[in-house]
Amino acid sequence: MRKFRKVITIIILSTLLGIPLALLSLWYQIPPRCKQFCFREAGGGESLTAGFPFPILHDEVGSSPTSGWGRIGIEDFFTLNLGAFFLDAFVYGFIIVMLFVITKSVFKSVKRSIR
Repeated sequence: MRKFRKVITIIILSTLLGIPLALLSLWYQIPPRCKQFCFREAGGGESLTAGFPFPILHDEVGSSPTSGWGRIGIEDFFTLNLGAFFLDAFVYGFIIVMLFVITKSVFKSVKRSIR
């Protein structure tokens, strides 16, 4: 039971740590015809998406004012995909936990080799 609580605590903390990174991933904007890792280019009237690795926001041309076409703006937060957002937060949290586990094991092995 104690191990179960520890695992649940780690999952919750890693997700909470992943949320700011998921928000920072909104800087990565994917142009419509992008086949690789692309940063923001001219949208050309098609839907622009933001978020990495899963698109969180979509710039819908009909929902944005004409001055906001081809850009992710405050009005596009109504098209927020919560499932993709939490999946991004989980991915980033998993990366944080794995980095912590690897760092901890490296320090343990260095500590053993010093003795």
